[in-house]
Amino acid sequence: MVEARTPAIVLRTRTHGESDKIVTFMTRDWGKVTGIAKGAKRSHRRFVNALEPFAHVHVRFRPSQANELAFIFGCDLIQSFQAPSRDLQRFALASYTAELVDAMVIGGESGQEIYSLLFESLSVLEEDSLWTPLFLPAFEFLLLSHVGYAPNCTACHYCGVSLLERGGAATFSVSAGGLLCSHCRERGGATLVLSAETVQFLCRPQFGGLKALLATPVSPRACAEMRALAARLLNQHLPRPLKSLAFLSQAGIPLVSSIDGLQEE
Repeated sequence: MVEARTPAIVLRTRTHGESDKIVTFMTRDWGKVTGIAKGAKRSHRRFVNALEPFAHVHVRFRPSQANELAFIFGCDLIQSFQAPSRDLQRFALASYTAELVDAMVIGGESGQEIYSLLFESLSVLEEDSLWTPLFLPAFEFLLLSHVGYAPNCTACHYCGVSLLERGGAATFSVSAGGLLCSHCRERGGATLVLSAETVQFLCRPQFGGLKALLATPVSPRACAEMRALAARLLNQHLPRPLKSLAFLSQAGIPLVSSIDGLQEE
């Protein structure tokens, strides 16, 4: 019986029958894995404290065939992130990042970059310093980049001119799925106006790491524009609505629809 071992983060857990659990992990080496943990509700040895959401674990499992569930032999807890259990906003943010990864990543896809991004996001929420409004768009753009859905932010979608060389504001075209320079904006249909500051931020190569991005000074206006842009990109690719969005609002984190002053055409 083949046994795979890999670090992983628990995305979600649900009860199955009287004593089992079905668990979805974002693993470092096997991508997203969903498996059944037999007797997990009663076991005090193989799964103790290791199947809670956001737990960082070392999972041992038998890989599945096709759409079958993997068989989870056991989990060893590496780290239990405590901040989400102490703070409602951090719990809402952790829930959103985990659900978004679960929705955007297909099972079996290579997961090292996304695993690292999720681990870094939970580590940021664990720190004593307050999270910033840039946390959400920074995480979302990095995830979109890793799954291949981030738009080309360095050049105009139609004419190819460098947006950094052209300078000034740009627009995001919903229909084209890319950024447009000032000369091509009329061809874009419904667009979202982005300031020069936002364009410069988005043109950073691969956006750097999450912590590096969060250390970058960004105005509230640019942060709101990036959240609006990320929301439009995610709406195009998400297979289902996210339940955690409502939780963000309940926790006092404003959603894009409640941010005033964004320019749309």
